[in-house]
Amino acid sequence: MTADPSRTEVAPQASPRPDTPGDAVWALDGDTRRHVVVVADRFARFARGDRVLTVSGLLDLITAGPGVAGGRWVVHAGQGVDGTDHDRIEAARDRGDAEVCLADPAAFRQRPERPETVHKVRPENVLLAGVHRRSATHCRADLRIHRDNELILDHHTGEHVQGIVIIEAMRQICLAQFETAVRPSLAPAAYAGVWQRIDLSFRDFLFPLPATVESLIEESDLGRDSHLKFRATTAVRQQGRAVATAVIEYSMIAQRRVDALERRRADQVTRAYLG
Repeated sequence: MTADPSRTEVAPQASPRPDTPGDAVWALDGDTRRHVVVVADRFARFARGDRVLTVSGLLDLITAGPGVAGGRWVVHAGQGVDGTDHDRIEAARDRGDAEVCLADPAAFRQRPERPETVHKVRPENVLLAGVHRRSATHCRADLRIHRDNELILDHHTGEHVQGIVIIEAMRQICLAQFETAVRPSLAPAAYAGVWQRIDLSFRDFLFPLPATVESLIEESDLGRDSHLKFRATTAVRQQGRAVATAVIEYSMIAQRRVDALERRRADQVTRAYLG
């Protein structure tokens, strides 16, 4: 039996990495560099102003002059920022007096997966980037929340990211795992994911900072190309801690079969409703 990804032990790091800023990063060091995380304006309640800034707040500081901004700023990418924000920060830096550098410019320009990989239509609703397989049954990706994602447009949660985003990220990693690891070996056909069971546990808050999503396929039945069955253990992690885990049982069914089944059941329900 392969180990449950939610139970994987993460060795402590000697020093924070640029893509995962930790407590030690926040202090001003000897050459007056100040490390902050920048997030989309939509996550303003999480932005404290000293350790986390919104894009708008950072732009205001950059152009406010050295008396306000002060020193040298090292900016880390949080959730909801993208290449457009990168360009805005660079342009503001050229106009302002503050000395600002991006800890990892590529993080701002990290592109989400193609919508079809996670069975979405609109790119802003894709929650994954950098999907890769660690093994034939283990898939991992970065969590990337677009500022206009459908799940955060009208939701009040305080400082944390709402649980429905976690659930959708877990759904998407299963679909991405199917499309990248299983789908290439099958005959050409469209598939739809049908979920039978989710055993979900929330362990901690998820905040709009870098996080990862992973899936480990524990069991599979690939005997019928038109109806493939899976049981996977999934986890969302932040700073090495699992904020949520789930065991998901689902099937990938040929789209033509799903369409026929839905139409039949829709007709039955409609007739029953109308008497």
